[in-house]
Amino acid sequence: MNYDIKILGEDEDNGLLEFDRLKLLTKSTKDIATKALMFRLRGFSDITPDKHLKKALAMRLQSISGSGHDGTSLTIDCIHFSETIKGVQMDMFKPQEEVLQLTPMALVIKSFQSALNDDSEDADLDKPLLKSLMSFKKNFISDNEIFYMANRGTIAEVRLTKDDFQKIGRLEDSIPEPKKVIVHGQLDEMKVSKGKLGLQTEQGFVNVFANDKTILENIVGFMGKEVTISGMAHYKPNGQLSFVEIQEYSKPGARDKFFSKKPTAMTAHQQLLFQAKQSKKSSSLSALKSISGLLRDEIGEEQFQEMLKDIHR
Repeated sequence: MNYDIKILGEDEDNGLLEFDRLKLLTKSTKDIATKALMFRLRGFSDITPDKHLKKALAMRLQSISGSGHDGTSLTIDCIHFSETIKGVQMDMFKPQEEVLQLTPMALVIKSFQSALNDDSEDADLDKPLLKSLMSFKKNFISDNEIFYMANRGTIAEVRLTKDDFQKIGRLEDSIPEPKKVIVHGQLDEMKVSKGKLGLQTEQGFVNVFANDKTILENIVGFMGKEVTISGMAHYKPNGQLSFVEIQEYSKPGARDKFFSKKPTAMTAHQQLLFQAKQSKKSSSLSALKSISGLLRDEIGEEQFQEMLKDIHR
């Protein structure tokens, strides 16, 4: 399938693409595609793909043309993942069969769309992937340039200006840094081939990721039993837990249950919005009022009203 990248707006370089700039454009685009695919397949984008997946990420420059009036146009050819990753199991945390209908370039477009969406705080992106999106800004050589990415109608076009990266940067900054945690619960839903582990805790279900094959092979003995896991908690833009990356695990001690809990990094604002949006039986106003008691003293009337507006958006 063919995709277009079009660059417009720079008077001095409109229709031309210097070799070093072409190298940067191809490298940054490929990096986004790679991280987006690993995020879809493994739940975390900062994982080096194996040899098989690297082939599936092939992006071929089919043509390049330009003029001072029309700008620079690149045509990229990609193959659907349904033809290149047959038999590869999907996202380690939830089914993502739709990824088979996409291509590397489609993942690039969709990643930018998710980051720039009005509901970007709920976007399914992680920090390394957002860093790659931010790095794409280096392709701009002036404030006047506009980048367009599209595949001629099948996927909605994405339009990028330098100003758009301010929003992406804020989204990246909103994601809490990973932190060391201890979680205790019953090991469940294990699928070794996907590195997937599920831990049922008293506070709810926790997705647990094991990148180390040795951990996967040895933790099988705890299947259906209680286990204490120590690792790094990774979060989503809205502050909710994405998954815990296992570093160590052990048979639960007497105090483990007391000291462990489901990690959270939501701000007071995010907690209020999340809980209010989850309420299905009451209005947004009554829901917010009912849960704001613990935090009401921490915010002013103006901020309280702004939260109400956020809920209705």
